[in-house]
Amino acid sequence: MYADKKPDKIDPNEKRLGKWLNCALSYEPLREPCVIDKLGNIFNKEALVEALLGKKLPKEFRHIKGLKDMINIKLSMIPGKHSDAADGATFQCPISGLEFNGKYKFFALKNCGHVVSAKALKEVKSSACLVCHKEFMDSDKMVINGSEEEVAALRERMEEEKAKTMKEKKKRGIDIVDGKKDCGNLEVNGKKSSNGGVKKFRAMDMAPANATKEVYASIFTSSKKSDFKETYMCRSLPLGRN
Repeated sequence: MYADKKPDKIDPNEKRLGKWLNCALSYEPLREPCVIDKLGNIFNKEALVEALLGKKLPKEFRHIKGLKDMINIKLSMIPGKHSDAADGATFQCPISGLEFNGKYKFFALKNCGHVVSAKALKEVKSSACLVCHKEFMDSDKMVINGSEEEVAALRERMEEEKAKTMKEKKKRGIDIVDGKKDCGNLEVNGKKSSNGGVKKFRAMDMAPANATKEVYASIFTSSKKSDFKETYMCRSLPLGRN
């Protein structure tokens, strides 16, 4: 009678339903608009955005940095059900009618956002979405609430995409620097300028072939400075001295 009481076992069915029917962050029932991350976790978009803005994301979701890390999805409501219903699944596959409750595998298509069951994709062989008929590739299929192996594969793909993006950004940065260097060597009348691409304009450099450079330059008041020396008797500057 004094034996320690064993903790109650968690019903696996309840755990499964909680994962598929509720937001992975707020644990509130799923209601549109919904999103998934690149690991297949499903969220209420409002709850996820609020956590991002407030910098309150748990450690397991720190890979989500902004909207670019979210994929908007379109869930199909079961006819007669409401988004706040608490008695079982609320959504279903729009093709096969299978309930979105964790008993069946579901995929979200990144290119259009529709959520369909793996059974529907297997039975109807098509390279277009079965709902909106938009073309998609295998890489557009994101498994929702996948197994440990499936999540590991998604994580690996996410890291590869991140590395690729960083490499492209770094390459663009090098191109921009090279572009600035190239702009430094401009050619003016056959003469190269290496002072960062900015060469001071001088009228005599633009003189016609048969003109005397000094005479041509004298047309422009700014081309030659006067030899006038200022004294205490005259503080004014002559016309053209500037």
